[in-house]
Amino acid sequence: MKRRLFILLFLTLSCLSPDIQAGEMIMEIIPLQHRMTDDVVPILRPLVAPGGTITGMNNQLIIKTTPDNLAEIKNVLQSLDRSPRRLLITVKQDIGGQIHTQEHSVSGKYSSGNISIKSRDPGHSHEGVIISGTDDEGNIIRYRGLDTSSETDDKNAFSVQALEGYPAFIQSGQSVPVQNRTAYVTPGGVVVNDNIEYHDVTSGFYVLPRLNGDQVTLLVAPRLSRIKPGQAPVFDVQNVETTASGRLGEWIELGGIDQSFSDNSRQTLSSSRTRGQELRSVLIKVVEIK
Repeated sequence: MKRRLFILLFLTLSCLSPDIQAGEMIMEIIPLQHRMTDDVVPILRPLVAPGGTITGMNNQLIIKTTPDNLAEIKNVLQSLDRSPRRLLITVKQDIGGQIHTQEHSVSGKYSSGNISIKSRDPGHSHEGVIISGTDDEGNIIRYRGLDTSSETDDKNAFSVQALEGYPAFIQSGQSVPVQNRTAYVTPGGVVVNDNIEYHDVTSGFYVLPRLNGDQVTLLVAPRLSRIKPGQAPVFDVQNVETTASGRLGEWIELGGIDQSFSDNSRQTLSSSRTRGQELRSVLIKVVEIK
């Protein structure tokens, strides 16, 4: 008899337990002041007590949980639902380089009796310093020397305001017309078609900043495009994609390129030498706007 009473009491308590637990749950609607529900709910959901729920709608949180757990969630929410810090992000890209070219050549014509010597200038006869001499018999000797140097100094900076934890993007540039010519072979002959295509030459950057005190972590992808001078358009493109960290107000180096080249050639009575170096650097700085 006692065994039956014990089993009956156990079954009764088991059936009442969910109702008792449900009665301990409370529901509260909490409006958010600064953050979006999609940003906050994934962070708070693992903190909800078993059996509780948390959802978001119309910038409001709907929480069903125990009173003690609700107090804990509110403490965490107080640190999350704050105004994001305003930032000014600047990306600076510098390009510097130099090219040095030297050319020397000797050319001329000499005839004496059955002997005839003639040497042509393999270089560009109208460039550089030219020294020449002739005699009464029409013999000519000419020396050409060319020494040129050119430097490149291209600096640019892009700035954009952003909020902590939110991505930002800035881009500027122009559309450059490029003439194309295509030829088609048809039964009636060759048909040449000229058309103009526009290519975008843009520069800027994408960045996602995250702060921890005065430390900043950046997911950044700067892009630099420019047109090199010349008859035909040549597009110079520089891209970087990386994650960097540093302190607010300090320049953070994202990357750089240091490359040099040398080209030497020698021919009979002539020589040429070209040397060059190019330096590129990409830096970023984040300043808090107060």
